[in-house]
Amino acid sequence: MASGTVKFFNTAKGFGFITPQDGGPDIFVHASALERSGIRSLNDGDTVSYEVEQDRRSGKVAAVELRVTGSGGGASSRPAPRSQGGFRSEGGYERSSGGPRGGASRQVEGSGRGTVKWFNATKGFGFIEPESGGEDLFVHISAVEQAGLRDLHEGQVVSFDIQRDARSGKAAAGNLRVDN
Repeated sequence: MASGTVKFFNTAKGFGFITPQDGGPDIFVHASALERSGIRSLNDGDTVSYEVEQDRRSGKVAAVELRVTGSGGGASSRPAPRSQGGFRSEGGYERSSGGPRGGASRQVEGSGRGTVKWFNATKGFGFIEPESGGEDLFVHISAVEQAGLRDLHEGQVVSFDIQRDARSGKAAAGNLRVDN
């Protein structure tokens, strides 16, 4: 396992960077890696141990299997540098998001089926119109990637779990499955 210090983690945007203890470029860390590691959030200055995994699509590296080994006591709410998506020179990638994110847990409230209203891979989110009616459901790029997809297309029919973000109270689509 590698170790390093959290340079910053933006909970609202769902990503941050770790400065490796052994030097080298900063390592990207995504909120989904925190969730899979059982960590709710990271603070600036926290020391962490982690494995490095190469993204199968981009070839960029990211931290996974994280463990907090020391508290830095910094705030994690500092905004991250803005971009229009794409890749950062530090060795990771960044996407802007606009919905329930961060290390907050999500409670599954049922499942459904619907049609993709729109999805913007550059921005990292979109919306699904449920067949059952009601409000459109937010869908984040992390849910798309966890389903093994690169993108969603307008008019595409998908099945999903309805997840309620514990912190924001907003509903989102997760555990996506493309219906043929």
